[in-house]
Amino acid sequence: MYYRIADVTFLSELPLPSYAAFECAPGDADAVLRLSRETPPQGSETRARSVAYRRIEGGWFFHSVYNDASGLIVSGDYTRMRLILPEGKPVTYMEEHYVRVALECLLARRGFVSLHAACFSLDGWAIAFSADSGMGKSTRARAWEEAFGASLISGDRPLIRVGPLEAFGVPWDGKESCYRSVHFPLRMICEVRRAAVPSIRKMTFRQKRQLLLQQCFLPMWDTETAAVQMMNIVRLASSAAIVRAFCGPTAEDARALRRIMDMQQFLEEEPDMKAKSGFVLRNIVDEHVLIPTGDNINQFNGTLLLNDVSAFIWGKLQNPISREDLIAAVLDQYQVDKAQAAEDLDALLEKLRTYGVIEDN
Repeated sequence: MYYRIADVTFLSELPLPSYAAFECAPGDADAVLRLSRETPPQGSETRARSVAYRRIEGGWFFHSVYNDASGLIVSGDYTRMRLILPEGKPVTYMEEHYVRVALECLLARRGFVSLHAACFSLDGWAIAFSADSGMGKSTRARAWEEAFGASLISGDRPLIRVGPLEAFGVPWDGKESCYRSVHFPLRMICEVRRAAVPSIRKMTFRQKRQLLLQQCFLPMWDTETAAVQMMNIVRLASSAAIVRAFCGPTAEDARALRRIMDMQQFLEEEPDMKAKSGFVLRNIVDEHVLIPTGDNINQFNGTLLLNDVSAFIWGKLQNPISREDLIAAVLDQYQVDKAQAAEDLDALLEKLRTYGVIEDN
């Protein structure tokens, strides 16, 4: 079976269920997958979540952290793969995952990044909504489908070609299970933030790079390929339109956000701040108490009491956010005067800095 993913033609000795839409005519293969019954090779390994990456002579062996009875042997350049699969065992999601990781590494070496985002096409262009899991990327993409008839390219991990800028569908996805062999010029990457009033803020180069480092696939077990991918990320941060989009989840929110996007009515970039790790907020007898954990216990004198508004702001500070966007979030949530909200926020931020629990990001 021949498959075409972005610029890579992939020959597989066995069919891969999720790759059906990417079948192509036979031709010169950039990567080859063969079936093997050999004994799993030995070597030192790095573990990440459910996968172990074992360093072997000439390449890698990917397998489950629970056992190595099956797995994928990959050459160092990710072009030759051998799938160790016990006789009678079908290809499962896990085996497809190993193949996906190998192809993502090969594509990284060819100038592509795999971005954690919901990506859709509209009017011949691609727009990607990126954010941490649970922030509502897919919900907001569906709002654009409802409002404008946008079409999903990938619900979880589109490929982005760094130059020229294009977004590609892939044969791997999250809960959306969207497998489409399509590609479109990339118009914009939006870091999604929840807000009652839609707005778009420009981002500094540093903010763009930080977002991509958090949301792009990085094979940290393979320092050579990881270094190549970091260079791809720097190039993408320099060349792509990347903004922070504040909006709600409805079709009306999508229409408002598109008007801002089309008219280029973007707020100016602002520096970010963020809560330091090692502190947890607990509600104890109707009081919000900020408690240090780990090494912070010996460095932090006691605990810090926060009121409802301060606790709300602390929640927003779990992700990098600017002062102006914190004020906007407070105004969205509470019926307060803007000048008073700004004064109270500055007093709180000064207090949090004095206690050493927030930092410039």
